Amino acid sequence: MSIECAEPVTLSWRHVDSFAGNRSSPATTEYRPCPICGSDRSRTVLQFDQFQFYSDSKDVPKRVDIREVQCIDCFAFYLNPCYTSYGFGVLFAEAGLSYGSREEHCNEQVEWLRSRGMLCSGTRLLDAGCYDGGFLARLPEDVIRIGVDIDAPAIERGRKTFGERGIELILGDFESFRCDKAVDVITMFHVLEHLARPVAVLEHLRSIASEGTRLGVEVPVLENGITNDINGFFAVQHATHFSRVSLENCLRRSGWKIIERQEQPDYNGLRVIASPAQPGPVCEKDVGATAMLRGYLSAWNLATKAVEEQITRFHRMDRCVIWGAGAHTEFLYQTTSLFLANSEREYFIVDGDPGKQGKTWRGLRIYSPEILRRLSWQNEYVLVSSYGSTPQIVDAARSLGVPAERVIILYDKLRVY
Repeated sequence: MSIECAEPVTLSWRHVDSFAGNRSSPATTEYRPCPICGSDRSRTVLQFDQFQFYSDSKDVPKRVDIREVQCIDCFAFYLNPCYTSYGFGVLFAEAGLSYGSREEHCNEQVEWLRSRGMLCSGTRLLDAGCYDGGFLARLPEDVIRIGVDIDAPAIERGRKTFGERGIELILGDFESFRCDKAVDVITMFHVLEHLARPVAVLEHLRSIASEGTRLGVEVPVLENGITNDINGFFAVQHATHFSRVSLENCLRRSGWKIIERQEQPDYNGLRVIASPAQPGPVCEKDVGATAMLRGYLSAWNLATKAVEEQITRFHRMDRCVIWGAGAHTEFLYQTTSLFLANSEREYFIVDGDPGKQGKTWRGLRIYSPEILRRLSWQNEYVLVSSYGSTPQIVDAARSLGVPAERVIILYDKLRVY
């Protein structure tokens, strides 16, 4: 059924899976040895079949079988098969506003560097995984600021935005980019977990380091991975799922020695400072990893159960507006009965990211949230399909005239990442 709106769009209620063109392709993934120790032996610990990444497409493959495994030799956890360069470019092209560091985290990271004397005047600092250079722009102007990233549009945008501020941005692969002079400080905040070959990347960074270079790395770790978010610690955008031991093993193999550790109390981040060292073998098996895995999976199942209980309270509703066209909505599809319990239910999606608006996800149209002003709210509900942004979405929905009793939230408390 369609409703003509005052806006130059037609509001279309649809059933889920009303788009038949989505497909998968072997070109999007490839098998790899353990990214920590190089072993070819592993076992599957978690799997999602035909996980869809963002909007529908008849032109490019958007679905992948997600398989998380544990190395039998060093006990590390990782995605296998992993995304190829082509696959990563296709699958995450629309990530847009779904990912990125929060402003308060960036500000804290800058102060952390400053307090350790890593932002002195004249310091040459390289940010590996700089995106568009926004983090570098927060650093003091008397620091020589260099960034590298594989995202061509982001680098081009950053050059236009920050080029006149003396920030140098390099477009290149993390394993082979050129940097003609040794750097004093290298930062990688929540980047390493996204890379297919973290040891190779760290080895390349070691090659452009001097004896006094300091490397600052931050990753999420399994020890602090328990949360009530159904996305969970084994996030589909992460290629390697670190623990404290596997991070140390990764750095050790690539020629870095940890000299300081710090864990973030308000979100899952293990931050370390490392200095150049002689490469060495894996120092120890992560013997506690399997027990941590069982504890994590138990907590994750409880989290999905809690979300399911919230959903079943509204199983009779005939029309549902989903606020959020990101990975969280696909997790609802994969892990809950939302789209199964009532096959006649009609939906559409709203999302604040202009890059997603006008497209569809599993056949459901994606609109700007402004479209909500056109509904009468007699038999429609808004389901907030997000974790960290839940409070902001609730406030935005109310500002658009959505009655409070028509807003469904899935989480009663948040641990924001």
